[in-house]
Amino acid sequence: SSGCHFGAWVLPAMSSVGRSAVLDINTKNTNRLLGDDRFEALGEDIFIVPKFSTEQAIDCIKGKFGPFRSGSAAKVPLWAALEMERLQQCSIELPKWLEEDELKKLCEEEKSAGLGRFCKVERHYIEIAFALLSLPRVFGGDEKQRSRIVLYMRELIELRRDKIIAGIKDFDASAGEIRVTHMSAAEITCFRTRSLHVLDTFVSLLQNRRLEKDAEGVEEFDEEEPGTQNEDSSSRIL
Repeated sequence: SSGCHFGAWVLPAMSSVGRSAVLDINTKNTNRLLGDDRFEALGEDIFIVPKFSTEQAIDCIKGKFGPFRSGSAAKVPLWAALEMERLQQCSIELPKWLEEDELKKLCEEEKSAGLGRFCKVERHYIEIAFALLSLPRVFGGDEKQRSRIVLYMRELIELRRDKIIAGIKDFDASAGEIRVTHMSAAEITCFRTRSLHVLDTFVSLLQNRRLEKDAEGVEEFDEEEPGTQNEDSSSRIL
């Protein structure tokens, strides 16, 4: 069930996206396209620190991983990291780009780049961030650190969402060209289908600081008052 834990936070966020999309791409609505993005994200490599050792590599359907040495960092796909973490067989290392200082720098660069340009981010930065933000052990129980990272993630998504909205307006008005260089997978999907609903949903989750319960049933990010939500930009007149 490698995708079950991952899907616990992202699937509810995507459940109503398809209905708000204006366009279908190759008969796929936003919901199905984002499902493809999620599947891709599961294959992204991430570092873990295993709590066990093996003499040989572990043979899985998607390849061999390891051998592992307890306490030594190893690279595995996200799906394997999430499953091993769920079984308490490893700890997941926070990617450098998801560290507080790096996110702060990204936000500053995104602001200075202006509306016409996107700064480079990980192709699946939204999916990976939400998967890890739902795991308190990734942050060693440091709720203050995780809260600050949540704030920077929210700011980054909002900054980039505003650029996408401006791009859609210009594109639909002039039928010209728009740069999609450095857009993430989810952002490109939203632009192609003319739906910003999923980005609004992600921002809303971050704004309320609430994520789905983790495997142990611990509820996260319940610091702000419920009911605080941004305007759904998929309903705005573009």
